[in-house]
Amino acid sequence: EAALGRLQKEPFDIVLSDLKMPGMGGVELLRRAYELRQDLKVVIMTGFGTVETATDAMKDGAFDYILKPFKAEELVRILERAMEQIRLERDNVALREMVGFYELSEALSSAMPLDEQLKHIAELVRENFYADGVGLFTRDESSPLEMIERATSGRKKLHLNFEKVMHSFEHDGLVLAHTDKVGQWVADANRAERRVESLIAVPLRQQGKTFGFLSAYSFKDSQRFTEGQRKGLTVFGSRAASAIETHRMYGTLKDSFTQTMEGFARALEVKDSYTSGHSDRVSVYSRLIAQTMGLPAPVVDMVEHGGKLHDIGKIGISTSELNKPQKLSDAEYRMFKTHPVQGKRIIEPINFLRYIVPCIYHHHESYNGKGYPAGLGGNDIPVEARILTVADAYDAMTSDRAYRKALPHEVAVVELKRCVRKQFDPDCVEAFLAGIDDFRVQRKEEGLPIPF
Repeated sequence: EAALGRLQKEPFDIVLSDLKMPGMGGVELLRRAYELRQDLKVVIMTGFGTVETATDAMKDGAFDYILKPFKAEELVRILERAMEQIRLERDNVALREMVGFYELSEALSSAMPLDEQLKHIAELVRENFYADGVGLFTRDESSPLEMIERATSGRKKLHLNFEKVMHSFEHDGLVLAHTDKVGQWVADANRAERRVESLIAVPLRQQGKTFGFLSAYSFKDSQRFTEGQRKGLTVFGSRAASAIETHRMYGTLKDSFTQTMEGFARALEVKDSYTSGHSDRVSVYSRLIAQTMGLPAPVVDMVEHGGKLHDIGKIGISTSELNKPQKLSDAEYRMFKTHPVQGKRIIEPINFLRYIVPCIYHHHESYNGKGYPAGLGGNDIPVEARILTVADAYDAMTSDRAYRKALPHEVAVVELKRCVRKQFDPDCVEAFLAGIDDFRVQRKEEGLPIPF
């Protein structure tokens, strides 16, 4: 009974037990012990007259038996064999776990948004490690001494000492602790709602530098993490680090490419003194309209980027033929009308810019359905394009052109109102008029030119 009580409280590898004892005998202890831990090795000690009973015990799962009286060397050999068996079994389990963890990590889709990937990793770790909680943290780039919680799974959070955890990675390379030893990494390990029984953590690294960690913890006496699980956690940690690095690199590439495309658009305008700065102004006006309409942040960002690239299709059109004081010929006008289509062809193959195609392709549609290239009308025109149409028209009217001087703001406003429900969406015009005066006043107070 005393041995069983100890087994319930502490993790042992081997039980060395007599066969005949008062109360609970060795066979009963063997059966009860295996109910607690199936990976235990039980060695039975017995006298010559009970060898048959000892062999029966082996059928119930005993690792071996030893006859009394015995020499210490005999017992040592049996214990060494038991320990070697334990090591092989644990290596086997660790290998199976590693393969399983790798397969689970591979099931994560790189097409998922980063936050979803990290959340999914945390949940997979909690489910497969039977942890009470999992946390994934990275350094705050704006404040290197601070850590940001990127993903968690489980109800209770721990107050981890981030610096000590990170210090452990630099010096010991791992964090695997049980009971009292957990306290060096967890501030409230013993004052928490339940005592932290086990903690594992692995570093997240990019180019040899540690920038965060993935951790799991358990409050259960019966669930103490193994070295195999710590190694398995490195698979998920590696996947998380890879996802974060890929996201960063993709973001850098995306920003660089977007800036390159915007640079092309500006280069087009530099060649044309009449449209210099046009796309930047349309971008600002479009953002103003979208914000005034109370549209979601992603839509506001979309129209802002769409404004910068809305005329990218003019790359294939000679502006020198279009910038003349005389009326365009039918052929010249048809050529000009192709720029939304050309713009779509340029942008559509670029996956991370595809979302602004509606801005580029439809910004010359009219609310009454008489615009181009698709002849859409009313709410069939994407709202982003309806916003750009107003911003584009206003800037065109208030800028110098080869065929006329810039119109005053007041005249442009009258023209916008006159063309409501013909060329322009009334809601977009209303939002523009509600925001433009404050915008102009703000620029004047800041000493900036109007129009800019």
